[in-house]
Amino acid sequence: MRHFNEHLTVPLAGGFLGLVPFWGLPLLGLWLLPEWASICMALLAQYGALIVCFVGAIWWGIALSLPASGLRAGLFAWSLMPCLLALGALWLPDGLTYLALAGLLAWQWLLDYSLLWRQGRIQQWFWHLRSLLTLGALPALLWAGLAGGLGAELLAELQAELPVMAMGWP
Repeated sequence: MRHFNEHLTVPLAGGFLGLVPFWGLPLLGLWLLPEWASICMALLAQYGALIVCFVGAIWWGIALSLPASGLRAGLFAWSLMPCLLALGALWLPDGLTYLALAGLLAWQWLLDYSLLWRQGRIQQWFWHLRSLLTLGALPALLWAGLAGGLGAELLAELQAELPVMAMGWP
């Protein structure tokens, strides 16, 4: 057990610390320092895109360990797609950006499950960590998309249409 813990200390610590921006940035920007909301939410979108790129790059690393084959070529090719799709997601309206990034993370997780985990190309500890981190990041991105993006736009539209809400009535 000691070997197991020493071997996983860095990936576990790095992985779980990597969740801090997913939750810290929206909390900071939407609740604690609203004057920084736009900066915090932009940073969250950029960080989310970087993480999507990172999980796609895992396929590049796996492809490096394989002999030349169609599978290897496919892994190399796909490893670039999350990065390109995440870049495209950054150009969407705010609320949709976070929802698209959440969708990309979930999609990549499903691909990892079917093409990496079920095929025995990744170790059990890594799959469990990958799953926990995805489950930690998805709700934060969904919340940001609904509360900080689409939710804020909807609230502004409702307040404009219903003067009672604009006056602070519940």
